[in-house]
Amino acid sequence: MSLEEINLIWLEGQDCAGCTISVKQASNPTLIDVLTGAIPGLGGLKLVYHPTLMFEWGDDASQILVDAMDGKYDPFVLILEGAIPDESKAGDGVFCVIGEHDGNLLKLSDVIDDLAQRCAAAVAIGTCASYGGIPHGNPNPTGAKGLLDYLGKEWTGGLGLPVICIPGCPPRPDNIIQVLGQAVLAARGLAPLLELDEWHRPVAFYGYTMHELCPICGFYAEGTDAHAFGDTGCLGALGCKGIITNCNNTTWADGYGGCTGTGAPCFGCTHPDFPDAPTSPFFAKAPAMPFIIENIKGMLAHAEMGFERFKPVMESLLPLIPEFIEALDTQMEAEKDKGRKI
Repeated sequence: MSLEEINLIWLEGQDCAGCTISVKQASNPTLIDVLTGAIPGLGGLKLVYHPTLMFEWGDDASQILVDAMDGKYDPFVLILEGAIPDESKAGDGVFCVIGEHDGNLLKLSDVIDDLAQRCAAAVAIGTCASYGGIPHGNPNPTGAKGLLDYLGKEWTGGLGLPVICIPGCPPRPDNIIQVLGQAVLAARGLAPLLELDEWHRPVAFYGYTMHELCPICGFYAEGTDAHAFGDTGCLGALGCKGIITNCNNTTWADGYGGCTGTGAPCFGCTHPDFPDAPTSPFFAKAPAMPFIIENIKGMLAHAEMGFERFKPVMESLLPLIPEFIEALDTQMEAEKDKGRKI
């Protein structure tokens, strides 16, 4: 499979286009940097289909999807934004139509079924596309699923890569561009393959909880809680779910913003169960057990750190103990000679 030129086919399902808005805010690098080939190794990328950003519309836009299903855009990366509904639950109606061709409706699920058989790789952008997200929330009337569940964890594309998930509602802008960029570089043999966790999230971006990376975590460490919006302190009492949420949203775009850094609790939007429990209700406190476990681990770690720092002092004092004892004995003997009781 020649990868000098790679087409990108970006579908939108049950979504709000928030992930599209997010990717346009990327700054390191920008979307324009990538699409114009300004980044070494990322040349030859062409965004041939994106319902929000492309020039084509109507029949011309639908024709691109039909041509892609016929193989005219191979090799291509399938990108999904938004969840996939179960059309069998729609009765005589439909849930998600993304086009029309020759009088036939192009249902999202049908298009994905075809494109998944041809694509070089598949990337789910946003929690809705990754795990179902808000459309999947209880009671899930449309039977919405994320791409990972829809295709299965064992699915692989033409390059042998599984579904790559970039969760978030929406994801951090740079996460989208950087993950897509590294996936392309890896496919071209210019970078290592992305290491994915059990939920197919790139470990480099989702390997730590928001709590661990939180820019105001110092307040938690000193035991200062905020009890009303605008208060100074840890946002745990206001419903922050950072302790159970793997995320790196310390800043949003171009080094600015970020949820907790601007006073907003983490709502757990990258969590596979979002928006259901344990991430909801949004302003309810996170489960207590993670805090208990972290405090126990923290006390043990602090004790170990304290010992390691005190250890050199102890080691420097040990050689002086025999000399100190000898000097003490001499002093005691001198006091006895004076007739004092020791």
